[in-house]
Amino acid sequence: MRENRDQPLAKRIQQKLQNQGFLTSEELNPFLLQAIRNAMINQQSYNGILLDGFPRCMEQLGSWNTWPFSADLTLKGGSKPDVVLSFKVDKKIAKERYLTRARDGNDNDGVFEKRFAEYILETVPVEEAYRKRGMLIEVDTNSTKEENLALLSRQLDDNNLWQELMTSNIRGKSFFVV
Repeated sequence: MRENRDQPLAKRIQQKLQNQGFLTSEELNPFLLQAIRNAMINQQSYNGILLDGFPRCMEQLGSWNTWPFSADLTLKGGSKPDVVLSFKVDKKIAKERYLTRARDGNDNDGVFEKRFAEYILETVPVEEAYRKRGMLIEVDTNSTKEENLALLSRQLDDNNLWQELMTSNIRGKSFFVV
């Protein structure tokens, strides 16, 4: 969305997110379709696509599993991601980071509590679904940015699924960060 922020659809999504709204697949899928198309057109040498913060709920996961745009854009490997990353952080540290980032004027304690509760209710089941499929790589991110990046790099280097994916010559790999 960062690359397409001036498009009308991106503006609508950003406005909804800023107002702490929840996006349905009906709202989100057209944006994903356009973002994936743009990435494929603009990056002739792309090897994969990273979708950050998606899917956030079982409804979005179900919609992705039945990718409604397969006639317009066929995804390699079907509609499953090749790997899913989950960055784990303790609630106390997450809250501190959220409140100090000052990204939105409405970042406050109450908003954090609401969003964290939504994460537990909505996103944890998505992570569990990917864990059962053997696609989930969980990374502890309770340390500093530098330590977290080093740990992520080590975990990916040691992960067989990741290594198989990175050494394959398949274009169009998909990565989710939930």
